[in-house]
Amino acid sequence: MKFFNPLLLFSLFSLCGYNSQPIKDDETSLSLLDDDEFTIKPRTPSKDIIRGINWFGLETEYYGLMCTWQNPIDWHLEKIDHLGFNYIRLPFSVEYVQRGDWSQMDSFFHHVQNHESIKVVLDCHRLHSTHQSSKPYDNFYSFDVFLDSWRIILDRYQNVNNLESVDIFNEYQSENYVEWNSIARQTLTYIEYHFPERFHYMVGGTNWGGNLHYVSVEDLEFSNRVSYSIHKYWFSDPEQDYEEKWNYSFADVNLPLINVGEWGYKSTSIKETEWAESFVEFLIKKNLRDTYFWTYSYNSGDTGGILLEDCTRVDEKKMELLHHLWND
Repeated sequence: MKFFNPLLLFSLFSLCGYNSQPIKDDETSLSLLDDDEFTIKPRTPSKDIIRGINWFGLETEYYGLMCTWQNPIDWHLEKIDHLGFNYIRLPFSVEYVQRGDWSQMDSFFHHVQNHESIKVVLDCHRLHSTHQSSKPYDNFYSFDVFLDSWRIILDRYQNVNNLESVDIFNEYQSENYVEWNSIARQTLTYIEYHFPERFHYMVGGTNWGGNLHYVSVEDLEFSNRVSYSIHKYWFSDPEQDYEEKWNYSFADVNLPLINVGEWGYKSTSIKETEWAESFVEFLIKKNLRDTYFWTYSYNSGDTGGILLEDCTRVDEKKMELLHHLWND
């Protein structure tokens, strides 16, 4: 595994107010360091595996959690708890923060405090409410606005004990791991400066979050609170040699703590079900059981959800596979 010189990266900013400038796609001249330049800090494994679920909606133009039109938030939290999930990955958009209407998220954090067994990961899923974002900046929202949005939202909910982790940016779409490592270091350092020792962090991969090869922030002093998160679907990799791609992109990467931040499938599709079963067996073989399933509500076009179309009944086939992964 290769690492990048933090002195070259940190020269872009100082901790006390800085003009942050991510490295662009054509600026890939940073020197690489050998493995022994940094020591990978050991992680203390959680007493329980992460049995996570993604519950989307706040990052969309709906500005609300899916299926709350059928049942209230606390009903869903009871359902999530009853099904055995112990983490909720909660997507939001920069637009949601800048808009300033916190009613739905306030309600979520109010009610989740009644469920001590459920931890929350805040996920900056995209910049705009209407479409995905390839990077955490564009011509409308600067990187500084992205960073400040993290400060605003974390300042609002930092005292909620259920809020444990920060997933810094959902899916960096480029292959430019030099820029992504720079972005990750700047984002993590910015948040840690404003909220010292408060949060755990998740850093995703390149290529739509699907590749952790060459991704690392192990040179940061607080990297013992960082985990690396991969996203995988049946369409993420070519159909041939799935295991070879999985090994290269995350399972055999020299990183200390890896989770699957998104994975999912349609149980009505034989092809997708076969993929999901193979993926679960691979995760079990590799002892990588910390996952966040996509998604809770039925209305994800890519995967469907744990809930069926009535926002009440459960897809038992998916839950059976999840319980197999959880070793229940």
